[in-house]
Amino acid sequence: MEKKKSRHSLLWAVIFFILCFANSWWSDTLFDNLFIFALLVYPILLIILIVCIVKIIKDLKGERTVQGGLALVLLIGTYSVCSLFPFGAVKVKADYMRLTPMRQEVVDKIASGEIGGSSVLVNLPAKYKRASSDGTVYVYENGKDGVEVGFWEFRGMLSGSRIVMYADGGEEQIRDNESGHPVVSVESLGGNWYYVVTDY
Repeated sequence: MEKKKSRHSLLWAVIFFILCFANSWWSDTLFDNLFIFALLVYPILLIILIVCIVKIIKDLKGERTVQGGLALVLLIGTYSVCSLFPFGAVKVKADYMRLTPMRQEVVDKIASGEIGGSSVLVNLPAKYKRASSDGTVYVYENGKDGVEVGFWEFRGMLSGSRIVMYADGGEEQIRDNESGHPVVSVESLGGNWYYVVTDY
């Protein structure tokens, strides 16, 4: 009976791990599209964590098993990893590798005037929507002095916006065009592409 309880505890720990990982990976998308639901996810996960830990400790008091111990380690490890691991930065780089050809096509069409015209905030055509988290791009500059286009990875509410930026003038161009908003960091992704974190 105790071993069965331990198996159940381990199963719940695995489920908790999957839920936490999925939430950490997709949290930006949830905040962009389902804000209220995204706010509820964290307290729900915290409640599940507390219930699981209490249950596992209670089961371990009855009989210590390897499965029960593994469940407890997995729960604590999951919480630690999801709290400390830079999911946002990893996702940006994964998206960069996956979406750069499409994003480059968007930049070329914006530069030629085929997309966006003179607009600063451009709603992308349906076939390019997934190039940016909310289906829009911000055109910081498009003229003889250069081209700079921002693809949202996450649009922060008050801080912490993450953008994959095309800037043919490099980091200097990015910082010049972001003069009204503090740039937290700029990281080169290769070529004219940059990962930019801004304080807005």
